[in-house]
Amino acid sequence: MATVIVNRKTEVLNLARNYGIYIDGKKVGTVANGETKEFNVSPGNHTVLAKIDWCSSPVVSFEVEAEGVKSLTVGGFKHGNWFMSFAPLIIILASIVNVKYGNRYLVLLSIPVFLLLTYYLTLGRKKYLTLT
Repeated sequence: MATVIVNRKTEVLNLARNYGIYIDGKKVGTVANGETKEFNVSPGNHTVLAKIDWCSSPVVSFEVEAEGVKSLTVGGFKHGNWFMSFAPLIIILASIVNVKYGNRYLVLLSIPVFLLLTYYLTLGRKKYLTLT
């Protein structure tokens, strides 16, 4: 039997949620934050996809030989860990400055945060996760 090893990065993004792992279109299990799991597959060509709700990773195709091992790493979107750590701070600071000093223009700093999240939850939903 061949083996597919899926390692999930430890990250702030989707901290308490599991990613579903689909091999050849069939759900074979889930991977929690910072967890590594092994899945047995038959030798040959396979596709792997990671999903969380309606968002997913791009499909990864590979070939694995008998007794071979294919290792993959799954995580959130590029720079998502950094983004999710600082996005709330930007929004809070812009709101405080607006209330305290009446400078409404700093609230505009929040717009890129909402645009990026909107992109990954709509048009970029199939790139929300990375699988390499």
